[in-house]
Amino acid sequence: MESCTVLVVDDEPRNIQVVSNILKEVQGCRILYATNGEQALERIDKNDIDLILLDMMMPVMDGLETCRRLQASPLHSDIPVIFLTAKNDEESLIAAFEAGAVDYVTKPFLRRELIARVNTQLKLRIAQKKLADELSENKELLKQYKQIVDQSSIVSKTNLAGVITYVNDIFCDISGFTREELIGQHHRIVRHPDVPREVYKEMWDVIRSKRSWHGIVKNRKKDGGHYIVDSYVSPILDSKGEIVEYISVRNDITEIFELKEEVEATQKELFITLGYVGESRSKETALHVRRVAEYSKILAEAHGLCAEEAERLWLIAPMHDIGKIGIPDAILNKPGKLTEEEFEIMKRHAEIGSSFFRNSPHPLLQAAAIVANEHHERWDGTGYPKGSRGEEIHIFGRITAIADVFDALGCKRIYKSEWTMESILDYFRQERGKHFDPTLVDLMFENLDRFLDIQERFKDDPED
Repeated sequence: MESCTVLVVDDEPRNIQVVSNILKEVQGCRILYATNGEQALERIDKNDIDLILLDMMMPVMDGLETCRRLQASPLHSDIPVIFLTAKNDEESLIAAFEAGAVDYVTKPFLRRELIARVNTQLKLRIAQKKLADELSENKELLKQYKQIVDQSSIVSKTNLAGVITYVNDIFCDISGFTREELIGQHHRIVRHPDVPREVYKEMWDVIRSKRSWHGIVKNRKKDGGHYIVDSYVSPILDSKGEIVEYISVRNDITEIFELKEEVEATQKELFITLGYVGESRSKETALHVRRVAEYSKILAEAHGLCAEEAERLWLIAPMHDIGKIGIPDAILNKPGKLTEEEFEIMKRHAEIGSSFFRNSPHPLLQAAAIVANEHHERWDGTGYPKGSRGEEIHIFGRITAIADVFDALGCKRIYKSEWTMESILDYFRQERGKHFDPTLVDLMFENLDRFLDIQERFKDDPED
């Protein structure tokens, strides 16, 4: 057992000596003594006492009053007290426990009984002190953790209704609101109107189910500006597992997010420009590849592809004819019908375009390779370069085929005149299930108004 200090309080020195002799058998036990209650309280103030053996009947201040004073002291109320008493009647024992005692030993005491009861209380005291030390250490660690989080993150707490109960300095600095303006307000005070309500509904559904929520959120500043945060919102639970409040820790990613948007915008522009490189060789316009991208996105969404996939197709559809940069000008710009030999050379643009991207590990460029290679495949297997049929053709290839042909037929080319819309639609009706995926053709007709809107919005310059 660890070293412990026991205070023996008795007005009879002989009793103190008897107890001290017995407690010598308790390993690591240090003995202090007092002969009355007042002296005991002085000893307790000056020493770290682990257990008090207290005589109930003493002059000056009896054991009951001494025990009551200990219980009233914030510093000493946790020290266990065992009463040493010759009185074992029910009333005396109840008075002892009501005063704050944890146990009692009747005089004259048995050596083994006293040792057993002392050992029990000292073990509990040691465990209690260890727990208190651990709690104190944990509190200090938590305090340091809180300081670190407060110094590096945007932190707020709300009650169960979402009303702000705490914000740190960084929250005030980035939002432009003072602490007084925020405390007591609902957290919607910093909601930005650009964020859909569904985002907040999802958040509340998650945290009310006692789980943590993570998401990217755009918040409103006091001056009407905004900032973007990577946000974690967690419920705080009590010992019964019930939610008592919510805490949110956020990191400002405004600069990173806006840089990402700038990179993505540049990337989109680059993909459209690359698509124009292929088309410009055959004297067609950049607006053709833009229209193909828009038509493709409409069909992708209508077919049920997720927003990410639809956006990906929008990005890479303009590069469907990038392989034309490997086709001789004489063939690309020939005003009349191509010979069989010339057409075989022309067909190579699908394979050439695919070869530019297929060895890239980037998913976006892998998708570009698919579109370049498969946009001339046909549903009935009569297309090129592989003669794939039906759903063997990737959905990106099937969609781009419709978008490309729809636009190409409506445009004047060096080798053909512009078709009327009636003729274009008749062609698609005839080629439904032959050249084109029949389901996608149906979707095109269902979304024809949107196609025509794109055609009008991105109309070619008559001078081109």
